[in-house]
Amino acid sequence: MQKLALIDDDVEIRQLLSDYLTKNGFEVNAFADGEVFLVEDHNQFDLVVLDIGLPGIDGLEVCRKLRQNSNIPIIMLTAASDDFDRILGLELGADDYMGKPFNPRELLARIKALLRRVLPVLKSERKQNIIDINVSARSAVLGGVHLDLTGAEFDLLCILSNHVGEVLSRDQIGELLHGRKNQYFDRSIDTIVSRLRHKLSDYLEGEIIQSVRGKGYVLLLKE
Repeated sequence: MQKLALIDDDVEIRQLLSDYLTKNGFEVNAFADGEVFLVEDHNQFDLVVLDIGLPGIDGLEVCRKLRQNSNIPIIMLTAASDDFDRILGLELGADDYMGKPFNPRELLARIKALLRRVLPVLKSERKQNIIDINVSARSAVLGGVHLDLTGAEFDLLCILSNHVGEVLSRDQIGELLHGRKNQYFDRSIDTIVSRLRHKLSDYLEGEIIQSVRGKGYVLLLKE
């Protein structure tokens, strides 16, 4: 049984989501604040549902601290109109987000989709030029250096490496990465691409992930 950490200071939301997710086959550990969660062994959880508006250490800080030593998938709960916090959460390493209020069924679908993506997305370990992608270990090595990637960044690298030289639109990437098309004003795909491109640029000359105006992104690797 897959185990989820739910972090939200709203008692009713914690109870509602705990009951609903438990009925749908998950084991749920609920926390009222980030401090208590951060002292837990994160390796016991398969995914974290994290509210931004926590007392004390807020969800953004919890996300930042968690990303210092863990690539566990994170879904952030945000105020529906708060684009700044949503984008900042993605920049800090969150993999997906839900705007409040939301339908628990949609959250369940997002959780299942994200957990499916952390399973092997390639048929076997493979090498692309100087990038080694180890799917079972969810790790990537570039020029002999281990890349420190979040879950979303690793999934994006796998997606792009499966379509080397092929331009993928934001909608295509959104479908493969989040299981949904990218909304017009949603810049989450651009944020994740930018983070991954920045990490790759530390070891490569030029942009290995190129923007194609009006079309999307393409991964270019030398033969």
